[in-house]
Amino acid sequence: MSSEHGTSAGGSDPRASDPTELSDGDVVARVLAGDTERYALLVQRHQGLLFRQARGLGVDPDTAADLVQESFIKAYENLDRCRDPERFGLWVSRMLRNRCLDHFKSAPHRRKASLDFEVPENRPDPEGEREAGFVREALESALDTLPSEQREAFLLKHGEGLSYDDMAEVVGASVSAVKMRVHRARERLRRTLGSVGLPDRSAGLPDRV
Repeated sequence: MSSEHGTSAGGSDPRASDPTELSDGDVVARVLAGDTERYALLVQRHQGLLFRQARGLGVDPDTAADLVQESFIKAYENLDRCRDPERFGLWVSRMLRNRCLDHFKSAPHRRKASLDFEVPENRPDPEGEREAGFVREALESALDTLPSEQREAFLLKHGEGLSYDDMAEVVGASVSAVKMRVHRARERLRRTLGSVGLPDRSAGLPDRV
């Protein structure tokens, strides 16, 4: 195995037999060195999060899949411009966000948020499933009432579990700004869910942002 694939002069790279052990930075370095097939690993790692991000912004499923694919292609074509390869996922997330926003400039009527994180389900019986379905529909409807920036911030925080620092990087805002968006989103969701008789805890809303 050649040195361009991460092999030291003293022997082979012990991670070569298990590509999943490679960090994003390692994978980016190998792709730039010519091992282009490794890029598929980055796609596999991040495509789920990116798809949920697009759906959370209100993109329909088919268009979301297309925008995610386009973002990965653009990232591949500009991979040498990724300043922090270990944060490849956040870098391509910013690309996707810009594509989603451009999409809505031409088709604002298509915007509808989708909830892609778990809603608590206390009972596995049919009644419990119906209740969980009601909670999910109510929460999705409540999310649709939020301003887009608040909805996006809430889903990145409580749907994807991103830190505020990472969220700020993705959306291009300050940490204090994204914190405020999450706080305001949660307060509006509490009021909306309360108006239909649904306690916010039953919908899985966190006690604190």
